[in-house]
Order: sequence, then C-alpha cells, then structure tokens
Amino acid sequence: MKNVKFFYLFLIVLLVAACNKDELTDPTNLSDSDALKSAVPKLKIAVISDVHYMSPALLPADPETDYYYQMYLAADPKLITLSDPILRQVLSELAMEKPDILLIPGDLTKDGELKNHETVSGLLKDFAEETGTKIFVIPGNHDINNPDALDFSVSPPSPTARISAEDFAGIYGDFGYDNAIYRDENSLSYICQPNNKLWILGIDACRYEENTTTPIVGGRIKLETMAWIQEKMAEAMAQNITVLAMMHHGILQHYWGQEEIDPGYLVENWQENAVALMSMGIKLVFTGHYHANDISQISVGKNTFSDVETGSLVTAPSPYRLIILDDNFVKIDSKRITSINFPFPPRVDFVTYSKMFLSGHLDFYFEYALTHPPYNLEEEQAQYIAPFLRNGIMAHYAGDEKIKPDERKKLQQLAVVAPDFAQIVNSFWTDLPINDTQVHIKMK
Repeated sequence: MKNVKFFYLFLIVLLVAACNKDELTDPTNLSDSDALKSAVPKLKIAVISDVHYMSPALLPADPETDYYYQMYLAADPKLITLSDPILRQVLSELAMEKPDILLIPGDLTKDGELKNHETVSGLLKDFAEETGTKIFVIPGNHDINNPDALDFSVSPPSPTARISAEDFAGIYGDFGYDNAIYRDENSLSYICQPNNKLWILGIDACRYEENTTTPIVGGRIKLETMAWIQEKMAEAMAQNITVLAMMHHGILQHYWGQEEIDPGYLVENWQENAVALMSMGIKLVFTGHYHANDISQISVGKNTFSDVETGSLVTAPSPYRLIILDDNFVKIDSKRITSINFPFPPRVDFVTYSKMFLSGHLDFYFEYALTHPPYNLEEEQAQYIAPFLRNGIMAHYAGDEKIKPDERKKLQQLAVVAPDFAQIVNSFWTDLPINDTQVHIKMK
C-alpha cells in the first residue's frame, strides 16, 4: 500500500480464487505450561519495524497545508509527520520493558536521508545505554541510495544528502555490523552472537544498488548470500545454536494471492527461498515491509517455517512485538502505540487521528485509482468500491482479521456488481493461520 505499485492489485484479480492455500499448522492450542518449559525465560526480545523516521528539521513549516508534502502523502499515506514522537514513544515504552534484544527489520527512515539516519542512530544509542538492550538492524528498501531523499523544509522540496551501503554499516555499526562474528561480502547481511547459544542472522534482501531515478521496492536474496547463509547455518546446527533471522521483505505470502495482487513485497523466488532456509534449520524470520501485523507459516513434513511480519509504527494501528524466547518456543505478543507527545486538536487522540488519517487517505487513493486508466470507473461506482478495499486492507494491517456479519453481507452485495474486486477484498479478510498477534512457535 505504500506506493503506486499497489495499483497492480487490480490487474490480476482472477488469480486469487485459483491460488492454492499453503499447508499451514497452528500451534496455538498449546497451553503456557506446555509451551514454556523453562522456569525462567532466557531472553525478552522486542521488534519494531518500518519506522520511516523523518526529522522535524526536514518537515514543512506547516505540513497540513504544504502542497508538495500533501501530494507526497497522497501517494504514500504514512504518519511521517508524527514519526519523531512515535519513535520516542515506542522507545519509552520499551525502556520500561527492558528487552534483552531489539530487532528492527528495515525502513528506519522516510527515504534514506542522512540526517534521518543519524537521528535514528542517536536515539537508538541513547536507548541502548539506558536499558542495556542489544540492538540489531537491517536495511529496508527506503534506506540506502534512495533518489527520493528530500528536504521538505523548503518549497518545492530539494534533494538532501542520502547514504550508501557502506554509510549504513558505519552509522549502525553499534547495531550489528561492528560486533558481527560474520559479514557477507556480497550484501549487508551479517551474524551476531548475543550469547553462546544464539545467533542473530540479518539478511539483506534489498536492491539499492539498482536504484536510479526511482527506488526499487522489491527484494531478492542473492545466490551468493544464500550460499553464505547455508555455510554458516551448517556451523550453527553443528554447535546446536538457535538462529533467529530477520530481513525486510516478506518470505511467505500473508494472504491468498499476495504475490500476484501486490508484487514487490515478497522476495523473488520466495517459495524456493523459504524451503531452502527451512532446510538449513531456520525456523522463523522476522520481517516488515508490507506494514501489516501478520504471521504466516508453512509446514513441510515435521518442519515448520514462520514469517513473523511486524506492522509499521507510522501506519495504524502502530504495532510492535514483545517476544519471550526459551529453549523450545518463542512466545509472541503484540502491543500498540496508543498515545504520543503531540498537540492534537481537542477530543482527538492518537488512535482516533491515526485511524482517520489512514482511512481518509486510502479512500482518496482508491477512488483516484478507480476513476483513472486502466479502470475508468464512474465516480459513483468508485466511491462505492473504495471503502471495501480500505476496510479490507486496514483489517489486514491490524492482524487477526475477522469480518463482521454486516461487512460480510455488504461484501456479498459487492460480489454481484463487481465480482473481481470482491475477490480481492475477500482475500484481504481471509486470515491465514497462524494467529497474528499472540502465538507460540516451536523452535525445536
């Protein structure tokens, strides 16, 4: 949903019905006593994703009225204006949790601006010093060599300094790169060892070296990087080391037909890569990118592989995850930012504002798309269809989608007048197992 490529969702609607469902398993019927066999958990892990930080110094003097900035938000509806207080709030809440590890799977900045990276790195350093938390990051598609790095404090906005891959590893040296026990020479992938029985594997699947006038949204794991991972995983398995992996792009579909409906949000050859990582001994990968708080899982024989996607802080409902890792399971819980330090109008809070912001922008987004080529719908018909798309994608963002009876009835009516679009909306609402917000996942 984060760029114009979302319009592709209308192009291959008929493939949704034909798409086969992954073979899934759901371990959530296990009781806490069965799942958490250690008396004391080994580690508490937090995950935040798609921070998309924008320094207030790069914002317009009046973001609500600046034409160029509002045009940017119309095409990319994120709470960029509030990204600074949102990041500070989540770090404040995590400071009370005092996690042992914080994982951030990419898109730390709006569009890779040097100033934004430097500010994020500084805030993370302060947090690490205060809490003792070990922080690990990996780049997202917005973060490196991005031609959309802009300073909106001037009108029209002007290009501002952006960073290279080497810069990223330097700026975030304290958060994975300087302390890595292994670095992949073909990417920004690395392995860190927080303790003698745990590895953090950061997989760089971004294509920033291909950025020219437009940043590349999609991802791929280079063959050389896969070979490097295989070599290191053999070592980990021989030493009985648990490996937690993270990367920016999704590696499993999170709803039926995602690969065809919204291309660019799964890594290339995702099926083969998922099976390959599973065969190497990796049980789960923490991801982001799509801004949805969703978990998907496949099972091959006795082995399972999970894609634990964490939603974006700048997209309602602004979730983050808290995870307990013990010998046998990860126990995943989800939290949401509900308030920030920002002067909202009277009787408007952060939750209300963020939902209104996303809902309104998505309505405009879909209505515009539907009334223009290649669809060319009448305005009245576009206004009828757009809310269905908006409600479906917002439900997917929140996770654990469960359509209400009145919405289901309306969707059945939509199927009569616009069956192709109804199939797309139904796909958004169909939540694949396992649970998205609270779940146990077996590690051994």
